[in-house]
Amino acid sequence: MAVTKDGLRAGLAAAWKLDPINPGGGAEPFMSAMGALLPDAEALGDPEMLFRVRLGYAFSLHFKGWKKHSGEVMGERLGVLRACVLMWHAEPHHHRESDVRAMWSQIYNVVDWYVRFDVEPAERVHRLLDELERYCPPTRRWTRFALDNARMKLAARGGDIAEVERLWRLLDAQGPPEEHLYPDGFACAVATMWERLGYPDRAAAALAPVAAGQIRMATKNVWEADLIMPYLRLGRVEEAVALHERTYRHPDLKLEGVAAHLEFCARTGNVERGMDVLRRNVLRLGSNCNYVEEMWTAAAAALLCGRVCELGLDREWYWPCLCDDPGCERQVLMSHAKLGGTLHWGAIGLARRIDRMDGVSHLAERIEALVLAEPLADGVELPRGDGPSARPAAPPLAPHLDAADADGLRRELGLARPLEFRDRIARTQRVVQNAVAGGETDVLVEARFMLLDDMLAERCETWRAQLFTLLDELFRLHGERPGLLSADRVGVLWAALPVTMDRVLARSGPHLRQIRDLLDRAEACRRPGTDDLHHVRWYRAEAAARAGDADALRAAWEEFRELPEAGRYAGREFVLRRVKWLADLGCDEEALGELDEGDEREDLLLMPYLRAGLVEKAREVHERTYRTAGRDPGGHRAVGVLRGDGRAGARGADRPAGPRPVHPPGRRRLPLRPAARVRGGAAGERRARGGRARRTGDPARRRGLPRGGRLVVRPDGRRDPQVPRPARTAVGRAPRHVRPHPCRAGTRGRLTAERPENAVMAGRAGQ
Repeated sequence: MAVTKDGLRAGLAAAWKLDPINPGGGAEPFMSAMGALLPDAEALGDPEMLFRVRLGYAFSLHFKGWKKHSGEVMGERLGVLRACVLMWHAEPHHHRESDVRAMWSQIYNVVDWYVRFDVEPAERVHRLLDELERYCPPTRRWTRFALDNARMKLAARGGDIAEVERLWRLLDAQGPPEEHLYPDGFACAVATMWERLGYPDRAAAALAPVAAGQIRMATKNVWEADLIMPYLRLGRVEEAVALHERTYRHPDLKLEGVAAHLEFCARTGNVERGMDVLRRNVLRLGSNCNYVEEMWTAAAAALLCGRVCELGLDREWYWPCLCDDPGCERQVLMSHAKLGGTLHWGAIGLARRIDRMDGVSHLAERIEALVLAEPLADGVELPRGDGPSARPAAPPLAPHLDAADADGLRRELGLARPLEFRDRIARTQRVVQNAVAGGETDVLVEARFMLLDDMLAERCETWRAQLFTLLDELFRLHGERPGLLSADRVGVLWAALPVTMDRVLARSGPHLRQIRDLLDRAEACRRPGTDDLHHVRWYRAEAAARAGDADALRAAWEEFRELPEAGRYAGREFVLRRVKWLADLGCDEEALGELDEGDEREDLLLMPYLRAGLVEKAREVHERTYRTAGRDPGGHRAVGVLRGDGRAGARGADRPAGPRPVHPPGRRRLPLRPAARVRGGAAGERRARGGRARRTGDPARRRGLPRGGRLVVRPDGRRDPQVPRPARTAVGRAPRHVRPHPCRAGTRGRLTAERPENAVMAGRAGQ
């Protein structure tokens, strides 16, 4: 059947009726209908219809998922839109103004995606903007406005304040935008930008017309949330409190608003309210930190979690799972310490990746400053809310476990024991949740000790936060009901305490306040005639050493020495650990008295020797012990200091001065992703990002070398390991599935809806 212009127009109208926003529409039918029209439009060759069909097809790609990275879709979308730009530039009189406006709106959406969501290097985005400006005549005032707005956001991403100010003056002189951007959404975005750059006065000024009612609200933006932190920084505390009270439970809060409320609660001492805000929005936080807005919200949530732990308010809670997969492996037991650590490093990781792409360090510094921010107005009192408590008395039943009575829960525990490790952990945690919800204390104890047995395994060393929370809950239960646990189970608790403390004190994890609180609870439950008090006082000393408090360390050590001699802590391992404490804290006299002269681990005293001016002694110890430093780096970080005085000889002369980074034993390094390939034109360029390499047998591993390494035989007969240089990682990220986990509630589809300043008439002008 021949394709006619009228038939194509009717087919296009029918396809637009399948738009997901229309009743009876859907993403898949909409994309299929638009994709089927494209070959017919190309075959017909009518410029107007081809332009409109391409525009509709580009818009339908907005709903398409991807397997590895959004570049698979956004690159195709940009390529189609670029073809539309070239058609319009060649024959502008053939196309309706509404269609051209929708084209530029879609182009701005794609550019904004590269600036704020799945970011691309700033240089590449600038090249794209330059090309678009060449095809955009000066008569299209608001299109140039939108492109300059994208440039301003890009400059803000890199911390170029001078360029941001220049572009802001240019945009501000033109007034609120009339095309492509909603005026109220644009004002909110600018206020958020200035607040993140550290200019609260300009943020408040950007939203002043909206607050005064001079700009009509065309979106569902909760603009009040964007003023909370600027007002708080400017000392307008009462106004900030009023805005917080008015909006913290608003259903249409954007991620920027959630971040503002979390930071406000953390920096005003209202952590209970902050926990309520966190609980309401926990599924929106994006713990993977795939996008810039998720990064800022995760950093604010990490700040709040840190304050919760610092105040000793962290308790075990339950992650809400909304998926309908009966085999879901999601772990439901959660703590603010674990969540805060995950969000912190996720946000920092994305910020550093973006900074590496842009050649700056701005984002990582700002994110780190937010996570470690100090209170601004501690002690601000909030009116008592009438909403549900941030910490309900009992959790809801687990969605993937029907059993709620004691017999059913014991049966589930029996079914969990033969499962694989992760499946067993997930099933047991759901038993814990239902036992707490149903008040089945005996089953709860049995399930918690089953989890404890799994968590104490060496392969769970990285799960130290979960182990700590589990042990803390068991000691709480033992303290509240002393006769509940049998003597054998109490013995298991005390046997688990040193293992847990060794893990959490050696690496990042729970807050020191939490560690000290657990030691206090454990001391109250100590058993007479045992080494329980030795454990408590030893780890109090180690906690003081980790805090860097030399006086507290000396006081804790004196308390420990008052106890009778304990064989465990008189061993050489603990003597060496104490020497490390003292040397790290600068207690040189005590450290020098712990080891005899000529000890094989005298390398731990290198820094005390140097600080005492015993350079020759330090040199002699270094020469005697540096060959064994690979087993335990110990004090050989001083080699840079030795070389710095010009008398250390040639060894290590090619190394940079200063201490070298040491990776703790057992710390896994993240695998590098393979380099990406770049293909496509300047405007339609796309990245093909690879996923993680498959783990296969590596001969180097069997020889005890790093992956991919090999032995090189030198002329003198020595065999030296040679490690390949890692391939430079491209801008990509870990593979992304077509559909996110149901527990994240459709993050990608929500991003544009949450940012109405980018909805830009949605590009539907071709209807």
